[in-house]
Amino acid sequence: MPKKKTYAKKISFRKKGFLDLPFSWIFALIVGAIILFGAIYFATRASNVASTASSAQAGASLVNLLSPLENGVGSANMITITLPLNSRIDHQCSSFGNFGKDTLSVDQFINGKWGGTEVSISSQNKYIFSPVFFQGKTFNVFSEPFNLPFNVADLMYMTNAQTKYCFVNMPLSSETALMNLNQNNFEFSTCSGNATKICFNSNSNCDINVNTNAGTVEKSGSIMYFEGDALMYAAIFSDKSIYECELGRLMKRTSSLTDIYLEKATILQKEGCTPQTNFAGFQNSLNGYNSSEDIFTVSNYANQLENGGYQCNLW
Repeated sequence: MPKKKTYAKKISFRKKGFLDLPFSWIFALIVGAIILFGAIYFATRASNVASTASSAQAGASLVNLLSPLENGVGSANMITITLPLNSRIDHQCSSFGNFGKDTLSVDQFINGKWGGTEVSISSQNKYIFSPVFFQGKTFNVFSEPFNLPFNVADLMYMTNAQTKYCFVNMPLSSETALMNLNQNNFEFSTCSGNATKICFNSNSNCDINVNTNAGTVEKSGSIMYFEGDALMYAAIFSDKSIYECELGRLMKRTSSLTDIYLEKATILQKEGCTPQTNFAGFQNSLNGYNSSEDIFTVSNYANQLENGGYQCNLW
């Protein structure tokens, strides 16, 4: 039986759509796409720039608002700072150089996300005690002069206004001083459930333990050493890395001030004043300073310094 011939049927087709478009239309689509992606890119960049500018402005404002607490300027030694947006603060301290520096980096929560701007504001003459990282919109800041025995600097303590601190069995003079601040995140004796509990000369279920006899503050497994209320507050409200760095900066500042008072003492001696001061021993204690544990030696020599008396005052 003869085989049946089969014939392949030619099928021709022509693509419809894109290839039928005139070249001018294709060109317009390509250009439109470029413009669209460009607009999205630059809008994103503009948003990032705005976020950066906002965080930079917040950082600068934060540093500037702390100024009334320095050198006795202002009618009170406590202020409340409210930023326009929820902010995340990164506090870094460096002791390198003549006086070291404080650096505050502020990120703000904008358009549902953190800015991540890495904008930093630095200062060489501020001494801020706080955690390394803390977050919020409203912050309480109070200050206390640090004397050794002359005034070295005004120390600033910064806390999130929403974080409660409860002081238990605090010495009366220190408790009175803090109560007079009327700071709304401080509690005394009776603690709310979410408060950070700070106990004095006691170890009964506390977050922070202060031993006023030994001059120590123990928190998060670390021990910091202090002399006087100004440094006690500093150790309570800051992380150990911040505390040790700021205290090192303060010792450098004290050393420079000691050189100035030593020159003044020499001038006064020529005018008939003979202030009995052991500046050499004090300066040696400052030069040998390594950590907060050395603060007792520095303080011991500081207590031996005399101001010189009537018309012979050094400070």
